[in-house]
Amino acid sequence: MIIQVTNEFQKALFDGIWKKVWDEKGFEHEHSNGDSFLLYVEGRAAGTIQFVPLDFQGNGREFEKLCDGSRIDALKAYPGQVFIIDKFAIAKEFRSTRALDMLMFSLFEYAEKNRQLYAVALLDPLFYRLIRFQYHFKVEKIGSRVYYKGADVIPILMDGRHFLEQKSRYGWYREVAAALSEGC
Repeated sequence: MIIQVTNEFQKALFDGIWKKVWDEKGFEHEHSNGDSFLLYVEGRAAGTIQFVPLDFQGNGREFEKLCDGSRIDALKAYPGQVFIIDKFAIAKEFRSTRALDMLMFSLFEYAEKNRQLYAVALLDPLFYRLIRFQYHFKVEKIGSRVYYKGADVIPILMDGRHFLEQKSRYGWYREVAAALSEGC
C-alpha cells in the first residue's frame, strides 16, 4: 500500500525512514517541499518517495549546476511538467521485498495522474545501474558522476511519456498494479 503523507504521525514515519537510509549512504539531510508518500509492506512503513516540482528559478538552480546544460534547456520547455524524485528510500529490512517495484510503480502513477512528462533525480551510482538493468526503461544520464552533499551521485532523466505509452509491456508494473488493486 502506498499512501500520501497527510499528518504529523505519517510525516514522522516518513522522515525516520529516509533519514536513516541517507545516513547509511553518507548523504547530508536536506528538506524540500513536495508530495511525500509512504510505502507499507505487510502493514509496516517500509519506504519513502517524494515528488518536488522542478523550478529552474528556485530549487532547480542547484540541480542545473550538476547537469548537461543542453538537456536542462530542453526541459525548460516544459514548465510545470518536470519533477524531482527525492527521498527515495527503502528501509534495510524491506530491500529484498517488492518494495522497490512498488516505489517505482508509484513514480509512474504520480507522473500519469499529475500529467508530468519528465522526472529528474540524483541517484547513487549502484542504484542507477540497478534500475537500468532490472527495469529496462529509458533512464538517461544528464551529467557526470559527481560528489554531492556527502556521496557520489549521477544526475538522471526519466522520460515519463515514453514509459507510460508502453507500461503494459513491463511485467513488474502489471504485477504491482494487480497486487495494489487487491489491497496488498
